[in-house]
Amino acid sequence: MAEYRFLSYRFDSQTHTLKQGKQTLELRPKAAQVLGYLLQHANILVTKQQIIEAVWGHTYVQDHRLFQLISELRKLAPEQELIRTYPNQGYCWQVKTKRVSARPMRQLAALAASVVLSLGTVSTAYLNNQHSPTTTPTFLPALTAYHKAIIAFEQQDYAHAQQWLTFSLQENPDSIEAQLLMAETLLQLKDTAQAQHYANNVVKHTLANSYYFSQASDVLSRLSASQARFTEALDFAIQGQQAIDEQAICSAVVMQQRIADLILAQPAPLHSPKLQNATVQLVTTPDTHSQQATLCKQLTQPGPTSMRLCPASYDVQAGRELLA
Repeated sequence: MAEYRFLSYRFDSQTHTLKQGKQTLELRPKAAQVLGYLLQHANILVTKQQIIEAVWGHTYVQDHRLFQLISELRKLAPEQELIRTYPNQGYCWQVKTKRVSARPMRQLAALAASVVLSLGTVSTAYLNNQHSPTTTPTFLPALTAYHKAIIAFEQQDYAHAQQWLTFSLQENPDSIEAQLLMAETLLQLKDTAQAQHYANNVVKHTLANSYYFSQASDVLSRLSASQARFTEALDFAIQGQQAIDEQAICSAVVMQQRIADLILAQPAPLHSPKLQNATVQLVTTPDTHSQQATLCKQLTQPGPTSMRLCPASYDVQAGRELLA
């Protein structure tokens, strides 16, 4: 992997991070992938199909989605011609770009050899003083604790799940997955204030079009519904649904069902400003994705490891009982 430098920007091709000086700029994930592909092929004409296949993994993508991403990238330097369009042919990254490797390969090889020799010396001295070999855990403690929390959650042992997640977040405070599971766990424990805290923290620290943002919005939607704040619940659900990428078909189904459930289950119409700009409809997983459809069906059927995480009608019903 390498770092690409152009104008006042630096782009890390491994993390897809774009920086200008010390400031990290937010790019949509797909925009970052397009940028990485163009930088990798700087000053080379690439076709729309080549970009789409590299970024989406297939060619069944409407052209306007790529146009939007190209337009977004051009805004990085409106006064420059970053990307030149060749009608009916493709695009070409124009500005002068420098590719910088982290370390020259020879230095890496020498460093690796040095480390191996050092480890070999230390290991030999250590093993000579041991009667039997020791076993190092496969995962670091934070990830191990997170895994134990998942098992506890699936067994509906929410108290122990919270315990393991607290430990995991002490070891790795930046874990988005642990924060999301903590929000879900606290929601099950009816600690709505803390559940809202963790979900809001994820919304605050993730991109507005990321899957994490969508999941956190879904938590906030269910939390609001359980407290009879239905318009707010609908707004969060729409917000989460709009953040879902088109490839996350099963997640889109769940989110759209959530929205429809909130709309249809109410005794009075919901007046949501976001609903006016949203297309809400129930969808099913396309037959063309048979394996994905099968797995999606397994995940969305009632059971200990499926939709128990997000039963749409349950929270709505809880909110209606609260109003009654």
